[in-house]
Parts: sequence; structure tokens; C-alpha cells
Amino acid sequence: MSQPRIELTPVTRQSSDGNVGNEGVRNVEVHQAKILFDSVPANVEELKQIDRSGENGKYLTMALVFSAFRAWTPETQDTCNDMLAYLMNSPTCGMVFNNFGKQFVKDRMTQNNKYPYLGNAYFDGASPANGYVPSEPMSATVEEYVYNMPPSTMYGPTLNLERVMTKFQGADSPRYMDFYVDPKDNQWYAWSDSYKGLLVDMKAPMV
Repeated sequence: MSQPRIELTPVTRQSSDGNVGNEGVRNVEVHQAKILFDSVPANVEELKQIDRSGENGKYLTMALVFSAFRAWTPETQDTCNDMLAYLMNSPTCGMVFNNFGKQFVKDRMTQNNKYPYLGNAYFDGASPANGYVPSEPMSATVEEYVYNMPPSTMYGPTLNLERVMTKFQGADSPRYMDFYVDPKDNQWYAWSDSYKGLLVDMKAPMV
């Protein structure tokens, strides 16, 4: 399993955070990240070969959550669950993806029979019009959030949360997840249950 590549592009978005002098909404520059895969990991052993440390690891980790969703079928639930647990259960926070999380994923994947296309929907080129078939070679484009997130001390040490957005053709509004660097291994992890917002319904495929 080769390390995915990350291409960063500055984009301008609007923010009202941190205003002074009643300046109102202002333009801010954030990073848009394109994660390019030679091959998308399909199980936890392949995930373990990927380094999620470094400044851009939050973007990569979100794309790897997408890859975990692709692995879910009624027959391969454990494959997806093992991948999500690896991306969420950190040395500091422990087991945050547990049996309740597994049941939540199952309920949402089977709701309106989304599992055949939900994972692919978050990759570039996938759309309702083409049955959510991603472009090849596969990539995912995500974006830095314009607002700062408050840190959390829920698990003891102060963990600085970073929010990452995804805009995709399956929904009219962006969706997001939160991430943090675990101080014990310097890898990025998905925060708590922020993955749940990615599992809500999306536009049905047209083919």
C-alpha cells in the first residue's frame, strides 16, 4: 500500500470569526486538499501502512474514513468497523468507536439501502447522475474549515480539534468531521462521533 499524495490549493472563503470594528463578513484564505490514491485501502491492514502524521494528516484521515465506508456491506461489516476503529480509537482517548457506533453505522448504511454507493459518493467524480462512480485514479477533495474549533479536555490532555469539510454532489450542503493529533503517537484521529454526519441520507443514484 503506497502513501497517498496530498495536493494543497489556497481558496478564498467568507468568515465572520474574529471580527474587529464591526467589519462584518470578511474573506479568508483556507486550504483545499486533494488526496490522490494509487489504490484505496480496503482493510485495516492496508490502513496501518499509511502515515497520518504531519500538518496535512487531518485531510488524509478524512479520506481514509471515506475508504472505510466503501468497505461496508452486510457481509463485510467487520472490515469497515475495524477500519473505523483504527481511525478513531487513539492511545489517549481509548475505544470511542464501540458496539453502539457499529450499530449506528449498520442502521445508516441499510437505511434506504445506501451502502452500495455511500462510500463512493465522497470521492471525486461520483455523482447521482453516474450512479456514484468515482473517477480513476481515485481521489477525494476536502477543505479546511474557516472557523477555529475550541479545544477539548474530555479525555484529559488538551486536544486541539480541527474541522474538515467535504462538498460533494450527493448533497446540497457541505458535511464535516473533526480531527486531532494524539500526543502519544503524533497520528491524526477522527474525533468522537463526528463521523455520524457523513452517514445521513444523500441524493439517490439515478442509474
